[in-house]
Amino acid sequence: MIDSVLKNYPTAFEKLFPMLKKTSKLSYIGFAVLLLAVHQAHSFLVVPKHLRHFPKVSFFSMIKSYYYKESVADRQKRLIAPLIKDNNGFYINRIPFTWTIYVTDPVAARTLLLKTENFPKSHAFFDKLETNSLPIQFLGKDNVAVSNGDTWKSQRKIMNPAFHRSMPVKTFGGVMPDLFAAIDEESDNVSIALKMRHFTLDALGLAAFGFNFQALKGDPQGWTKTYNTFILSLFDPWLSIFVKADFLIRMISPGRRRIMEASTKFNSMLDDLTNKKRQEILDGKRNGIPEKEKDLLTLMIEADIREGGEASTEQLRHNIALFFLAGHDTTAHTLSFCLYNLAANKHVQRKAREEVLRILGDEPVDIIPTEEELKQMDYINLVIKENLRHSGPVDRLFSRRTGEDMELAGTVIPKGAEISIDVASIHLSPKNWQNPDHFIPERFEEGGEHEGHTGLTWVPFSNGSRQCLGMNFSLTEQRVVLAMILRKYEIELPKDSIHKEKIVFDMAFNFAPESLCLKFTKRY
Repeated sequence: MIDSVLKNYPTAFEKLFPMLKKTSKLSYIGFAVLLLAVHQAHSFLVVPKHLRHFPKVSFFSMIKSYYYKESVADRQKRLIAPLIKDNNGFYINRIPFTWTIYVTDPVAARTLLLKTENFPKSHAFFDKLETNSLPIQFLGKDNVAVSNGDTWKSQRKIMNPAFHRSMPVKTFGGVMPDLFAAIDEESDNVSIALKMRHFTLDALGLAAFGFNFQALKGDPQGWTKTYNTFILSLFDPWLSIFVKADFLIRMISPGRRRIMEASTKFNSMLDDLTNKKRQEILDGKRNGIPEKEKDLLTLMIEADIREGGEASTEQLRHNIALFFLAGHDTTAHTLSFCLYNLAANKHVQRKAREEVLRILGDEPVDIIPTEEELKQMDYINLVIKENLRHSGPVDRLFSRRTGEDMELAGTVIPKGAEISIDVASIHLSPKNWQNPDHFIPERFEEGGEHEGHTGLTWVPFSNGSRQCLGMNFSLTEQRVVLAMILRKYEIELPKDSIHKEKIVFDMAFNFAPESLCLKFTKRY
């Protein structure tokens, strides 16, 4: 019976769904929910014919993993590694958005990421969303991360100059005293995940669009709360399951309406900032600010004016929101994990501190490193790279779509297929890395292990022409934070930490858990 329903429902569903959207009668809502459930059951359980020759990680296996909050590393070892052991490194899965081929082979990954013309960005998820859905309201449908062709090129003309001209070392360093004050309040048991989220919110707000959330100072104006109210729902794994039911959920859920109201308020603030900055630039009021310390929104508007001023306030807001979303939580989790790895590997911490003191000196005062000094910190860079491999917050990249039948690593990828890089499987595979569970920054030094690899075995920011625009921005922020913290503190795990052996995650993603606390001992 279920098989029959799943087989024959699509035609009826597509005819009834538009009608159900136009009515608010409760009787129709119940029927719509039923149809949505059948629709999702069909899409999640039935593999498309052109993908059935690929090994599959079942939907129920993934749901079970998410339900029990299994870590990305444990999920990769248990579900994915055995599946790809005897094939060319491909598998399929229906989570998060649609049936997707995942690549775990470094050579295939290189071809996929470097041949952009054959593998354009997929638009499948955004096409499924309602115009009034939260992701569309916040990020738009054609931001620089998912657009292709002329739309992407026109946006890159605005984004590229901004990211190449901005390197706000002083801005990042200027927020560090607030972070130090927050750390000193709980020095023996610092909730590092929360502190890093507050720090990156303040630092990125200033660097991205010149707005201070004051999260580290207790959020006096309530903007941190406003942002968090809606941003957490963007990471809700159930969003992809009930992606077409958002209009129904808003109708019956006061909580969902509050989330949308918070999003509208935040978007209005960004629109106001954008319009104000554009007028100030046209009036010449921002000419005295050093190029490298200008916020990204200012630089984007300046680039747009040079290109003829065709970008709308909404387009600029969507792209700055995308960068903010991509750079806030990911950098916060990355820094949290890095400080944990330094605490858990004291020999690495000592070596990193020795380099910082050699470059910045050991005078008992806070020092903001210069851009040139940061460039000299070779070992800090190795630590950052190894942390992104070992504990990176991104486990999968945005999907691509094959423009025609293509061969990757001896495997034919059919035209129109969704395809993505499984970053975690590449970063944590013993095929690619010796003792991948160990934290060894020296892997990345000249003549080290990474140098001898074939293909792409380190892809936390993707690669090729669609590589993350904010990569150098994020790396600079991390260098500033690590250098200034290592000068000021010794870092260790509390004696009663549940994370002594490894991090115990509280979510099914590589997000730093709330229970992750560190002890900071002042050096001066």
